[in-house]
Amino acid sequence: MLEPHNIDLNLLSVFQEVYRERQISGAARRLGLTQSAVSNALARLRRLFGDELFVRTGQGMQPT
Repeated sequence: MLEPHNIDLNLLSVFQEVYRERQISGAARRLGLTQSAVSNALARLRRLFGDELFVRTGQGMQPT
């Protein structure tokens, strides 16, 4: 079960930037992280929420 006190707030910053940029690379650049770090953070968020959160499309990462 998702408990609010178990969420790493840095993960929410990653979510926000992926949502804003619609690209892993753009989010990584804005956050000063590697693409791999952003992908790993997104994977952690997906596990936490039990949801894909974003899907890859021709227009970039679209929220679910």
